[in-house]
Amino acid sequence: MDTTTNSILDKFVIGANYWPKNYGVDMWKKWNKEEIKKEFKEAKSLGLDVLRINLLWEDFQPHPDIISEDAIKKFDELIGICHDVHIKIVPTFFVGHMSGENFDIPWRNGKSIYNDPFMLRHEVKFVRFFAQRYKDESAILFWDLSNEPDNYVKAESNHDAWLWNYVLSSEIKKHDKNHPVTLGIHQASLLSDNKFYPEDMGEGNDFLCMHAYPIYTDTCIDPVNSIRSTYIAPFASKLTKALGGKDVLFEEFGATTLMMSEEIEGKYYKTVLYSLFANESLGALAWCFGDFSVGNNLPYNTTPFETHFGITSSDGEPKLAGLEIKAFSEFINRFEYKELIPKECDAAIVIPDKYYSALFVGSDYTPERHFRILLNSFILAKEAGIDVEMVKASEKDFSKYKMLILPSAYRKGHLNHDQWMRIMDYVKSGGTLYASYDGISVDGFDELFGIETQYSMVPKDNTALIYIEDRKIKLNYSTLKFNKRLIAKPTTCSVIGYDNEGNPAVVMNKFGKGNAVLVTYPVELYLSYMPDVYKGDKTYEIYKLAKELSNIKPKIEVGSPFVEVKEFEYKGKKLVIFINHEDIDIKIDVNISGKIKDLTSNKEFDLDNFVIKADDAVAFLM
Repeated sequence: MDTTTNSILDKFVIGANYWPKNYGVDMWKKWNKEEIKKEFKEAKSLGLDVLRINLLWEDFQPHPDIISEDAIKKFDELIGICHDVHIKIVPTFFVGHMSGENFDIPWRNGKSIYNDPFMLRHEVKFVRFFAQRYKDESAILFWDLSNEPDNYVKAESNHDAWLWNYVLSSEIKKHDKNHPVTLGIHQASLLSDNKFYPEDMGEGNDFLCMHAYPIYTDTCIDPVNSIRSTYIAPFASKLTKALGGKDVLFEEFGATTLMMSEEIEGKYYKTVLYSLFANESLGALAWCFGDFSVGNNLPYNTTPFETHFGITSSDGEPKLAGLEIKAFSEFINRFEYKELIPKECDAAIVIPDKYYSALFVGSDYTPERHFRILLNSFILAKEAGIDVEMVKASEKDFSKYKMLILPSAYRKGHLNHDQWMRIMDYVKSGGTLYASYDGISVDGFDELFGIETQYSMVPKDNTALIYIEDRKIKLNYSTLKFNKRLIAKPTTCSVIGYDNEGNPAVVMNKFGKGNAVLVTYPVELYLSYMPDVYKGDKTYEIYKLAKELSNIKPKIEVGSPFVEVKEFEYKGKKLVIFINHEDIDIKIDVNISGKIKDLTSNKEFDLDNFVIKADDAVAFLM
């Protein structure tokens, strides 16, 4: 599979974040080489390629001019364990935040780690030491600058975050040409303006990392083994890649069995692993390797649910999540990774031009709003059988896509005039545009969609109903207080759907050689606030309409909105993966027949009676 990184990441990386079960963050203070080696062997037996190792800052640089000889001796012993066990590590620098608590270095004295010259000088010294000493060390897969640094020290501006990341990355690369460099950013960079923008991190890093958990965001209000939860990680991976312009390794994902059953956690793991692979992430690292037995110690004493995130229990036995990782590892290792060529996406969702902020907009215009809209648009596209990626509004050439998706478009900040003109030219040249309304106001809008704008308003009722007679569906949404819908008269368009007041709600218009579909409500935003809505919602039928107008015709399609399909070319054959994102068994009406062996289970499937179990995945080589 082609990547933008060097050849060190020559396979889909499978791993876990690691602290010893009986010591947690006291790993370096209470060093137990034999226990660590035993746990590394357990990790290897589960098919893990790598363990991410956190270098707690206070343990490795107790004073600005001192790098602890004792800590380095232990690190060298860890390297020795890696060689004995045949597993790699990802050392993570400047760890001041871990599992909900901060562990500050006493000599910082409140200084910013990002822009203070004294701090930067000694941070450079720290990474230089490691880069020079371990530049030829084969047990290291890549360097990670920090773990969610904004949780430890807030950056004053995105320029400070850029400076810090760029200076430290550059220092490592000056001395070490063998190991890539990245930074462990998390979903806060997608949900808020935390100053760590993927675009800025991409300038210094060889690839990007992302951490995301459905249980830690209000944008996911569903069970973890249902469609919105199981798509958050692959969606966040694609969004990070689009924002940052670099490939993405999913460095943290997981769940705690203090919040759900072991069975449900295991199902979540399986679905997410296959979907991350299908959506072209570089790899997946579980949080975390083992349940902890040190619940009385920080950080676990104040965040007690963190003790049961492990893929193995505190007595060393693999939980179902660990067994699913092992099975996935066995599946991946069937292939020569670089020979897998993913089918290119025919459609793209347009990211708002001003993702983090814009002048003179409403208080609802936030990164969280965009994340909500884009996530639910991503889900609708997948439900419609559209393999989709994200693209910036500033993209100069949309011609590689048959379809563009502009969900819940805002009046300002979403698109500039010139970006809109490029989209109009794209449609005129034969592309298809789907858009939904949340105040967008631009020249040529009425002409493109074949309407005459009358006015916009907040819906009068708490619910909005849309009827689409041709498809015999009725859509029902809970409306929002500040988000507007459009009142428009048809001119050249065909009205596909009406609301309960008789106003056009879904229209389709021929424009030049292309087509434009408009929904007059911000339906993606509405759906984002509706719990467990996807089992019955059929908004994806509007996306399917746009798909049909786009002439997007995948060779393999399924009849269920809950099953994701991804195709790869592999040595003259086709690898097809089917992933069930819902917690119900699905009978598949696939447009192929016969009997074929599933590569994930080695079981034979009759494609004329094809059922995928809840939260399951199957793969066929054809």
